[in-house]
Amino acid sequence: MTTSLVADGLLVVVAVVCTALLIRKRGNISKEFQKSWRSVIAGMYCANIGLMLNLTRDYEGLSRFLVTGPTDANLILKTLFYVLCMLLVFNGVRQWYPLILAVQRSGVQKARLYRKLVEEANSIFLRWDSQGRIVSINRYGEELFGYSRHELVGKPVVGTIVADKDAEGFDLAAMIEDIRRNPESYRHNENENITRDGQHVWIAWRNAYITEGQNGEPELLSIGVDMTGRKLMEEAIYALASSISYGEGEDGSLGDTMRHLAKAYGVKYAFYAVYADDERQSMRILAMWNGQEVVSGMVYDLEGTPCKDVLARKMDVVEDNLQQSYPKDGFLKKRDVKSYFGTVLQDASGDVIGVISVMDTRPMRLLELSRSVLYVFADRISGELERRHAEEDIYRLAHYDALTGLPNRLLFHDRLEQALAHADRNKQLVALLFLDLDRFKHVNDSIGHAGGDILLKEVATRLQDCVRESDTVARMGGDEFIVLLSDFSSEEEMLKTTSIMADEFVRVISRPFHIESMEFYVSVSIGITAFPQDGSNIDYLIRNADIAMYHAKDKGRNRYEYYHARMNEIAEKRSRMESELRVAVDKDQLRLWYQPVVDAENGRILWFEALLRWQHPEHGLVMPEDFIALAEESGLILSIGEWVIEEVCRQLAAWKQIGLPVNTLALNLSMRQLERPGLIATLERLTRQYGVSAEQLILEITESMLMEDPERTLPVIRTLSEQGYALAMDDFGTGYSSFGQLQRLNVDSLKIDRGFVLRLGEGDSAESIVSAIIGMARELGMRVVAEGVESREQMDFLRRQGCHLIQGFYTGYPMEAEACEQYARAEKPPWHEANT
Repeated sequence: MTTSLVADGLLVVVAVVCTALLIRKRGNISKEFQKSWRSVIAGMYCANIGLMLNLTRDYEGLSRFLVTGPTDANLILKTLFYVLCMLLVFNGVRQWYPLILAVQRSGVQKARLYRKLVEEANSIFLRWDSQGRIVSINRYGEELFGYSRHELVGKPVVGTIVADKDAEGFDLAAMIEDIRRNPESYRHNENENITRDGQHVWIAWRNAYITEGQNGEPELLSIGVDMTGRKLMEEAIYALASSISYGEGEDGSLGDTMRHLAKAYGVKYAFYAVYADDERQSMRILAMWNGQEVVSGMVYDLEGTPCKDVLARKMDVVEDNLQQSYPKDGFLKKRDVKSYFGTVLQDASGDVIGVISVMDTRPMRLLELSRSVLYVFADRISGELERRHAEEDIYRLAHYDALTGLPNRLLFHDRLEQALAHADRNKQLVALLFLDLDRFKHVNDSIGHAGGDILLKEVATRLQDCVRESDTVARMGGDEFIVLLSDFSSEEEMLKTTSIMADEFVRVISRPFHIESMEFYVSVSIGITAFPQDGSNIDYLIRNADIAMYHAKDKGRNRYEYYHARMNEIAEKRSRMESELRVAVDKDQLRLWYQPVVDAENGRILWFEALLRWQHPEHGLVMPEDFIALAEESGLILSIGEWVIEEVCRQLAAWKQIGLPVNTLALNLSMRQLERPGLIATLERLTRQYGVSAEQLILEITESMLMEDPERTLPVIRTLSEQGYALAMDDFGTGYSSFGQLQRLNVDSLKIDRGFVLRLGEGDSAESIVSAIIGMARELGMRVVAEGVESREQMDFLRRQGCHLIQGFYTGYPMEAEACEQYARAEKPPWHEANT
């Protein structure tokens, strides 16, 4: 009995201890706890059964115990032991009960917290079974994919939210087995998923194996994070890196950038466009990804388009109902565009130059990064456009004339080279027309270079209006233009076309030019050459055309001349003469001869006019009419003119030293000298150097010089007059100057042009003109010199009209300085003796 008692007691103690340990370990109501609790109950039951059996076996003791009370010490001890056990059990149950209730409440709270965390998480919690069917999904997953959980439960994961293309090679059973074998491991993967409205989102998954799922079968728990923003940034970085790495054309690197931009946003279309006109009423698409390829060049009107709103607001626009918002936009309608997102392109100064946009045939899902990424792309595109514009500007400056916009010499050479190669292959002819404006300098000097630039631009426009689309008009510099005509199959065709074209050029250039409320007239001289007969390369063709053009000028200007071989000889002679003239200046080959101006009444010498000669080492004495024009064109007239002024001053000083009764010399000024700012300073320096006064010099200018550039020459002439230099108007009667204008300039004397004097006595109008000039000059107090007098009859007529100052062969040939001394010291010149 003692053994049974001890066994029962141990059973109770073991049950209680096991229960306490289980509660401490688990901290919640579990199956193990429930089993332990049943063990306690069972132990208690067994202990009582044992007690009852022992008492039943000791019937006498039991009867005695019930009738007389406890007398047997052993029985009393047993009874007390079992009572004590029952009290201990009762006390334990009393203490455990509140703990059990607390544990139960804690488990419920934790379950609620877990569900709340799962529902409120910014991640997807997706449970799916071994067949790939969705078991449950949290609220974030519902919102991201656009389905309710009731619509998703039981649906296959692949094809519903995971893109079909990502299902290729996917083995669900292998994945579950892999996780089952290593329960502590996680399988990571990242794939493209599809929302209900067709948007593509990238999800990064972590998958865990659940041994017993909802139905007691294994499941997978997948926790997903939306990585669409990160993928957008990755695509953006890749696209930008690609566009930087490959410097291709606008349908190259930037076209590829548009493809990556569309991929980054998960849309069908991406493009960038700039203004197509100065009025900013239309856009030109420079690169557009249309879902299959890059296209460019399309132009569309801005009115009624989302692009216009972007440009107006300088910010992005998001529209989901474009067809309703922009019903007139055929560009969107044709492509079934339903959503649009764009922003402006700006140059370095912040001016809007275009737009960059993404579009799709579905509603667009935008993330926080979407705007930032598009702004980055906009900056990249803007920077690239700025770079290209800079390159285009550099190319334009290198290949086009900045003033007229015509091809310059460099680009013309390139086009001519191509035309010659093509003509050579196809046995065709090419023609060049070299044009030079006549009297352009007069316009340029009359109203300044700004006015001259206006005329040159108008000339360029008129020339372009005359030629065919395949022809090239280029500006060679200054007032020179050149025209390339090609694709002639015969010489007859070439001659016919070039003559018609040249006539048209002469006609249109001869029309008046209206600049600054003034009317100007210029003409054009044209030289024409043809390939291959006039030259086999570019340099020969252009040189020969230039030679022919100068022949046109020599023949009266405002005309055209075809090149021929003899022109080369003339041009070579001209070029050789220019070189020799430069040498003549340096090697003291120039000479001054002097022709007297006399008073016909008394034979007195009034002054000598200095006349320039060139003592050529091979050709002897060369007259000025053979080289002065060349000196003017080449610019040598400036150095020659300064030499003349110094030589005149030196000669006056020399004659003064020997007491020659001549203290005045006349010299001719050129237009180039009058235009040069240093003329007055040169005169002051040389007269001071040789001790000559201003009154000893007579400066002869021509009437045409006054008319050619009055704005620049008149102030210089006035200053010369104010400083004491006598002014003589040479070749008077051949221009259009008025006597009033001459009087305002303080012109001292007029020289009647030799052409009128030579015609005296021939019965034409020359006598009337000469008489009128003499009469008007006398009325204004001016002296009149008749030059070119070669006979007594001419001199007598002039004397009768009141002109007594004579210059010409009759009164004295041009002579060297030594002969002038003899002439001046003679008592009476031979002509005067014969006259008297």
